[in-house]
Amino acid sequence: MTKARKNAQPRYFKPVFAALLAALIVLLTFTVGSLRIGPITITLNCLPVAVGAVLLGPVYGAILGLVFGLTSFFASFTSASLTTVLLNLNPFFTFLMCVVPRVICGWVPGLLYKALPKNNEPKRLASSALSCALVTVLNTIGFLGLMWVFFANAFVSEPTVIDKVGQQPTGNIFVFIFALATVNAVFEVLINLILGTAVCRALFAVTKNKL
Repeated sequence: MTKARKNAQPRYFKPVFAALLAALIVLLTFTVGSLRIGPITITLNCLPVAVGAVLLGPVYGAILGLVFGLTSFFASFTSASLTTVLLNLNPFFTFLMCVVPRVICGWVPGLLYKALPKNNEPKRLASSALSCALVTVLNTIGFLGLMWVFFANAFVSEPTVIDKVGQQPTGNIFVFIFALATVNAVFEVLINLILGTAVCRALFAVTKNKL
């Protein structure tokens, strides 16, 4: 193998690895989608976004977040979720709700990991864990926050939304919307924290000198 060919390998590694993670996001969205454990539904797409943000940096994290957001938006055209109901009310607001938080949840954790200390294995694992957990936290806060900003009135006035949720809010709508996903969000954070950190640790070992 020539010296030029050896030098080319690391240069192409990041985009190729990012493309594989993006393909995984698309596959998860249109196949498994989420993991159901009794009444709990755990979104799995945050995991490849977290891995990409940690291993590839904030730019690739944002790109993977964009893929996550776009695929979730297009999936809402054929699903029977609350997002689909909101899509019928206002497609543009639903697009922003699906895409913007996902870009942020890939970009900011990538910046965080870049800034945190990584000069030994325990510090690198701790930095990976914090960054992976932050992906889910930002996704949940951003998605539900924009749902509240754009569709708060729909939860009290639109029969299709009330029927989908199962009840009409009687108190603070902000609290009501965030309460819808509280349990799910906790489990998603744990999944990303545990699995994301484990996957990142394994990939750090096999991708040494390529990132």
